[in-house]
Amino acid sequence: MPPAAAPDRPGKSLARLLLRLTAIFAVLALGAILLPALGRACHDWLEARVNGAHLAALALEAAGGDPLDPALQDELLTLAGVELVSLRTPGRRLLPLARDDRPLQVGTTIDLRSLTLQRATLLSLRLIANRDGLPVRVIGVSAVDPGTIVDLVILRAPIVDALRAAAARIVTTGLVIALAGAALLYLALRLLLVRPIEELTESIRRFEADPEAPQAPSRRHRDDEIGAAIAAVAAMQATIREDLWRKSRLAALGTALAKVTHDLRGVLATALLISDRLSASSDPKVRAAAPMLLGAIERAIALATRTMEFAREGPPTLQTSTFPLAPLVAEAAEAAKAAAGRAEATVTLAAGPGLALTADRESLFRVLLNLFRNAIEAGATVIRVAAERAEGMVAIEIADDGPGLPAALAADPFRPFQSGRRGGSGLGLAIARDLVRAHGGEIELAATGPSGTRFRLTLPEGPALDQAPAGEPAAPEQAP
Repeated sequence: MPPAAAPDRPGKSLARLLLRLTAIFAVLALGAILLPALGRACHDWLEARVNGAHLAALALEAAGGDPLDPALQDELLTLAGVELVSLRTPGRRLLPLARDDRPLQVGTTIDLRSLTLQRATLLSLRLIANRDGLPVRVIGVSAVDPGTIVDLVILRAPIVDALRAAAARIVTTGLVIALAGAALLYLALRLLLVRPIEELTESIRRFEADPEAPQAPSRRHRDDEIGAAIAAVAAMQATIREDLWRKSRLAALGTALAKVTHDLRGVLATALLISDRLSASSDPKVRAAAPMLLGAIERAIALATRTMEFAREGPPTLQTSTFPLAPLVAEAAEAAKAAAGRAEATVTLAAGPGLALTADRESLFRVLLNLFRNAIEAGATVIRVAAERAEGMVAIEIADDGPGLPAALAADPFRPFQSGRRGGSGLGLAIARDLVRAHGGEIELAATGPSGTRFRLTLPEGPALDQAPAGEPAAPEQAP
């Protein structure tokens, strides 16, 4: 399979996504800093005007009630940054200090005594949005004398200018801090996360392009999850590389073995013909040895045939049809008992009526024959077959009462050329698995031990049959 092309979408890389998210979070952090700071600046600026207005009004009080010079009043009000101020203390009220006698129309009244940070923030935003509005009335308690309430009027423009200047300072400072923090965060995440993931992705792409090519080990040694992922991928690649190397060697060996086996079958066929002639010899000793020679040659031919079938490249060729399971089990049981030379063995079937399979009947006959024969030759006397439908598949369990598989074989019973009995080819289960998988099913060793062995097969289900086809026995409860 050709390697998948690397994605070439500039806006979809992890680094660019991280950069965008960092910028978004920096802006959100700046907003979270700016708004409360702007509200605090508004509150502090108004409090400063209250304290300055109180000091200006004290000059009027120091005059003993005599009117001040208008120029002096204007200078005091200018220094305080207000247009009008009056003081209220318990028991008396000081006359207002104003620039002239003309009344001032007020647009907004702000009481600093009940002004919270949230309300100050909203107020500052409204003031900044409208610079040319009416003057603002401010009521607050003086820090000079907490018992004095200061009531003053301020033009709107100075407040807005002060708030805009404060906002500019806050934005500049916050932007520098946010950008510096975001840059450090981006670099840290890129070094710790993005770059290792990019290297891991590149390693996977190189492995996909050439799985058998060796790759240099990663220079990064980490004990966190990224390091564990890198180590796991490296271990997986090494395992797959070894498997590919082993399979390529086995494929080459299988091709050579198939050629040798083909020639060997010709030689064995000639030997078989000669053995048949020996059985007709007039010498009693020759006639006695002929059956043993014939049996040995037949076993050699069978081994050569199985080896060629296993070494044949590509999946088995299937000729599917729909057929009932019960007659197939009965035929395979009879053939296995005859091949093992143990007619007393018993094979039973427990399955629903009309249970059918859609598969290659001859291939499944070979699968069941291999399983039954292995069990009988291992010493099993009873083999129980149970079948049931499960989500569009047929699950078949084959359990025997034999001694179980050897420990070395139980670890991987489907590995080719390993056998649990003397003289076995070690190909029966391997061929059975290939045949089952060719049908889209699976075979697995469910359990093995001193009390017996159990294999489980899953195969595609065929349509239910009301009765067995003509010429075949109905599904038996027990196949003798």
